[in-house]
Amino acid sequence: MRAMAVTAYGEPLEAIDVDEPRLRPGFALLEVLTCGVCFSDVKTSRGKMPYSESLQLPHIPGHEICGRVIETDPAGAIPTGTTVVAYHIWPCRRCERCRAGYDNLCTNPVSWTGFTNPGGFRDRLVVPLDRLTVVPDNIDPVQAAPLTCALGTAYRAVVTRGEVAAGTTAVIIGLGGVGIHALQIARATGARVVGLDVSQPSIDAALDLDLDARASNDDVLDAIVRDRSVDGVDVVIDCVGREETLVQADRLVRPGGRVVAVGYSITSSFSLPTPRFVLEEIELIGSRYVLMDELERAIRLVADGHVRMVVDKGRPLEDVNDAIADLEAGNVIGRTVIDVAGVA
Repeated sequence: MRAMAVTAYGEPLEAIDVDEPRLRPGFALLEVLTCGVCFSDVKTSRGKMPYSESLQLPHIPGHEICGRVIETDPAGAIPTGTTVVAYHIWPCRRCERCRAGYDNLCTNPVSWTGFTNPGGFRDRLVVPLDRLTVVPDNIDPVQAAPLTCALGTAYRAVVTRGEVAAGTTAVIIGLGGVGIHALQIARATGARVVGLDVSQPSIDAALDLDLDARASNDDVLDAIVRDRSVDGVDVVIDCVGREETLVQADRLVRPGGRVVAVGYSITSSFSLPTPRFVLEEIELIGSRYVLMDELERAIRLVADGHVRMVVDKGRPLEDVNDAIADLEAGNVIGRTVIDVAGVA
């Protein structure tokens, strides 16, 4: 079976042959149709993740997986031919976070697919039945691949952690794969929202969706604060995760507001303006991966036409290194997707 794998950090992924996955009780055998390429895949491929030193190579990345059901055990649990997306954390169900209902924060996952365990840059894989979400018929597989991470992560950051709602004001910093969907989700809530980026192509992509998007500079930040209120905005969602973007968030957020950090860099450290966060009761909130019930609500926004998936291009499996290079160079708008099965 075909796969593209990390065989040495910093080197291009290589084509390898891997064993066919075996179906077992409680699982579905999937034909991988498409797989999104997230910047986490870049960091995994370059050895820049916290788990990199212990990760066994060769390793198959890819966690934004859309597949077609080939077979299930028990038979018929999901009809053959159904298009699904795979939730990439397989929780232990025993740790404190799992028992509290936070699968996304499982401290001992059975599998972290594409991260510490083999992912979707291959032809077929098996996934637990309860980690699969059916894709509505009006979302094609290329658009479906980024639903779990790009869309789901954005949904949790905006709706759950940021509590963005009608009548609130918000700023999204960074309009990459997560940010451009976060901006659409925030608009769909009825909030007054603007997106910021340093990349003109990303800004143009947002403008093409009739979103309010602007260049990230001092004059623009000052204008947003003046326009929204004298005190700043209710919620800032940082989809970049660098020290300079947290400084921007501090400039934008009002007293009593919140800053949601969803982007992160392994090499960056934050220097928090402690007096303001304490004396003005600014909330700094981390946001990770979506819960499965949240994912279903996020996908419904796409199916109902409130959010449009932004996919730069679909590429064959053997071109995954080009996708990674383009991400590193900042040449991707939204998400780039690997068309594993040639469905585009």
